[in-house]
Amino acid sequence: MSDRPDARQGTRWAALLDLIGIHQITAQEIRAETLFLGSRHQGRIVEGARLELRAPELSAHRGALLRAVIRAAPTAATVDVDQ
Repeated sequence: MSDRPDARQGTRWAALLDLIGIHQITAQEIRAETLFLGSRHQGRIVEGARLELRAPELSAHRGALLRAVIRAAPTAATVDVDQ
């Protein structure tokens, strides 16, 4: 018997969470979306994410991803201290 979780159980769990509207967002997805938002919105990641959240046909997963990007972004106070 292995300590590793069965991949099928992870898939079933993710499917159940998706069914009830809970979307798991990975750190890799957040980093990738942060890069794309920075590119599309001239470095204004949080403002770009907020703007894209207003899109009329936004999927639930994309909305969750954009909110995760906003939560993961450093606050203005942190940015000012670092500079």
